[in-house]
Amino acid sequence: MRISWKWLALVVPVSMLAACSEQPSAPKLVQTAVLPGAGGSILAAGRRFAIEDLGTLGGSNSEARAINSAGWVVGWSDVAQGGPSHAFLWKGGTMMDLGTLGGTSSMALGVSDDGEVVGTSQLAGDAISHAFRWSHGRMVDLGGLGGSYAEGFDINDAGVVAGGGFEAGDATFHAFLWEHGRIMDLGTLGGSSSYSNGINNSDAVVGGSAVAGDAAQHAFLWRHGVMTDLGTLGGSVSGAAHINGTGSVVGGSALAGDAATHAFLWQRGRMIDVGTLGGDYAYAQGINDRGQVVGASTLAADTAYHAFLYDSGALTDLGILPGGLGYSWAQAINNRGQVVGAAVTATGQEHAALWSAREQDPR
Repeated sequence: MRISWKWLALVVPVSMLAACSEQPSAPKLVQTAVLPGAGGSILAAGRRFAIEDLGTLGGSNSEARAINSAGWVVGWSDVAQGGPSHAFLWKGGTMMDLGTLGGTSSMALGVSDDGEVVGTSQLAGDAISHAFRWSHGRMVDLGGLGGSYAEGFDINDAGVVAGGGFEAGDATFHAFLWEHGRIMDLGTLGGSSSYSNGINNSDAVVGGSAVAGDAAQHAFLWRHGVMTDLGTLGGSVSGAAHINGTGSVVGGSALAGDAATHAFLWQRGRMIDVGTLGGDYAYAQGINDRGQVVGASTLAADTAYHAFLYDSGALTDLGILPGGLGYSWAQAINNRGQVVGAAVTATGQEHAALWSAREQDPR
């Protein structure tokens, strides 16, 4: 089983997290239950969440990374058993292979409401990977910052792309903004490296950056040429994953002592601890314009992790695939409340998953 949930990369480097001495009140935890005979539905917070396995492009593993308002899903999938991974677009029940920029592998990471897809792809020879934009059947090379790897991580409805890449020599990685054929290096919070994860329709970008001396990594918000440090929940490390249309930001942060990581919601200058599903680790990956937040959290004793939904102060476990091995994670949520990510199947494969919420029958 291949675990690729992105927030693990934030958690592991800091040896992580112990509880803060002063934490905000814990969110309400909502229990879920698999409904007998419901065909993969979960009852949560008065709603029924239908979980759909989106399958693969023919290989063993896949993961959904983003979803737009029309329900188009993008991500990556193995194309054959033991073979490479390609970017995919799933719509109307069909998973489409988006191909590559001439190399072996590619991955889709973001999709706009106009259906433009961004991600990363190897070039011919596989020594270099560049950011790409795919639209109307054509994948276009967006380039990078001069190093061997670059990615387009998110795209807004104006076609502006937030991404990141290694600079020449591959010593440092910087967040960038791509617009009208030009790449702008967004710089850092004073340290050597930064990365971007999300952009909204106001061209506000979020991600993470090393601070002066590279002693810590903090979440940032970049607007109008200024990168602002969003701070942490008391620890030395934080990272921002997404920003919605109202400027609310989500991500994850170490608590004081760096022994635990919690998901956060940043609004109007304040970072709020969203908490966990009972374990020590959680990271929020997506937020829609209704303020609904999704991500992944470990359960009690940190023996498994599940996708979660945070809505109106309640943290809801979205569960796993029927018969699955106990792991799931959410990457994004659209304004219709559809959630995408991945879950582990009964045979230990990682598959792209779609959660669709339905109101409970009042009877």
